[in-house]
Amino acid sequence: MSRETRGDDTLVNLSNKNSKRKEQLKRWILPLVILFLTLSSVFLIAINKSQTEERLGALGQETVKIMVGDEMVDQFNLDEVKALPKVLIDEGLNTSNGREEVVFGGLLLKDVLNTTNFDYHQYNTITYKAIDGYASPGTVAELDAGGVYLVYERNGIQNTDKTQGGTGPMEIVITGETFSLRNCKYLSEIYFE
Repeated sequence: MSRETRGDDTLVNLSNKNSKRKEQLKRWILPLVILFLTLSSVFLIAINKSQTEERLGALGQETVKIMVGDEMVDQFNLDEVKALPKVLIDEGLNTSNGREEVVFGGLLLKDVLNTTNFDYHQYNTITYKAIDGYASPGTVAELDAGGVYLVYERNGIQNTDKTQGGTGPMEIVITGETFSLRNCKYLSEIYFE
């Protein structure tokens, strides 16, 4: 046998071995990709489930946390708020169907905060956060000016939680807003910075 033939045989053998390796690799790629996608899906479902359960558990929540960064510094509940003198706010709402006349029952948020052990005056900005993840920005100056209300009634009817089709139990209403976009239904936390 000549050197050329041996060289050709060696190349053929190497080529066959490479083809077999590629086939084996191809056989493993699809199952590995499927395994990776399955594990990723299970992981994401588990995270989403725990967050959903946490949110659903809070839907009827009648307590609002006062937060600075990630730390809860105080809180108040609906019963404490309702024990304070109620005011009526004839603010109305601009909706897609036109202006809706709404009379809110509640009180100034600053009056509620003044009943807690938390001094908000050392901060500049506020973020109102809802149970469903919505967040609305504000300022301490706006709060002190008296245009931010914590409400728990609409047209004389107590707000219900989201599972019952309501907007509460408590919500933030910022007066003077053209389309009420900064109002915060389902209020759960107030962040100060």
